[in-house]
Parts: sequence; C-alpha cells; structure tokens
Amino acid sequence: MLISDAMRRSNTACEIEYLLTAYMETLQFYGAAQQLPPGVASLPLRGASDINSRYKALLGLDACGMSHAHRDMQGAIAREAREIFGAACVRLQALQMLPPLQTRKPIADYAGSR
Repeated sequence: MLISDAMRRSNTACEIEYLLTAYMETLQFYGAAQQLPPGVASLPLRGASDINSRYKALLGLDACGMSHAHRDMQGAIAREAREIFGAACVRLQALQMLPPLQTRKPIADYAGSR
C-alpha cells in the first residue's frame, strides 16, 4: 500500500499527520528534502492549515513547470511530494465535513439496562 493510499483511508487528522511526518523523515534521511521548496519538509507539522500551505508551495513548483521540466530525481521528488501532500489535504478536508463519531456506551451500561 502506498502512503497516499493510507492517507486516503485515515480516520483522524492525527493519523494523517503521523503518516506525513514519517514521509518527511524519510525525505530527510535520504537527503531528498533539499529538492523541495524551503520549509516544505521541515518538522514539526502544525495542523491542517500548515499542511495546506506546504501543499500550495508544491503546487507553485507545478505552476512554474519545475516538477514537469525536470525529468530527473528533483522533478520526481516534487511530483511525489505533491501527490502525498495533496492526498493529506483532501482527506483532512473530508474529515472536517464528516459528523463526529458517536461515542459508544460502556458495556456495563448495556448490562444494567436489562
């Protein structure tokens, strides 16, 4: 399963931030974070608005043609990061539209209702 697929199936914003943090740490480990705009791969994440602003910075690369013009590793990393941050943004927006999950009664409450 790809990390973007896992984000699309996440149930909470915390899960998305966890996955995105793991991705960003991987970029830093392999030195690929230097291929992205400043601040995009820096940690920590500061919520949905921060993730959205980083995604917009990656879209800016697309607007100037950088992610398509470079067929080398830099372009590939930019395209990958754009897809992953995009999946995170879309899922965060979807989660904000969903009604909150109802909490379940403890099992003891059910036993007492007989």
